Amino acid sequence: MEYNELIQGFTDRYGIQDVSTADGVTTFEIDEIPVSLIHDETASSVTVYGEIGFPPPDADGTFGGAMLKANHLFAGTGGSVLCQDPETGAFAVFRNIPLAELDLNAFCAEVGRLVDQAEYWRKIKDGFLQAEEEAEVSDMSAEIEPLSPNSFLQV
Repeated sequence: MEYNELIQGFTDRYGIQDVSTADGVTTFEIDEIPVSLIHDETASSVTVYGEIGFPPPDADGTFGGAMLKANHLFAGTGGSVLCQDPETGAFAVFRNIPLAELDLNAFCAEVGRLVDQAEYWRKIKDGFLQAEEEAEVSDMSAEIEPLSPNSFLQV
């Protein structure tokens, strides 16, 4: 099946209307995950790329470390690869698939697996962010003197 036929069949099947295509890259969103399909005509393949988002600001490399461990032999990625965009610093997940292996059903399944991984890693990233926010709140509460129940009445 041709690349353009796969894209058309996929967007028709799932009712995706806001699709942009330029220079062999097709972009759209699924479940608030920005997805890019990068067509490599020379290699006759497509790379499915999903954005995870920006790393937790004070994770001290622990989020990236978790991603590296998951990448090892694809143990925690379902066959996808986790990466960080060197230009933006955002994390993403991708997989490269030879077009010869794809019919519409297989293509839909591959994109679905990629989106599932992006959603999974977004939840992990959000957990890191939530843990940081909770730590900041607990640090701030240590600096505040607790009030007795009637302290505002004391003069």
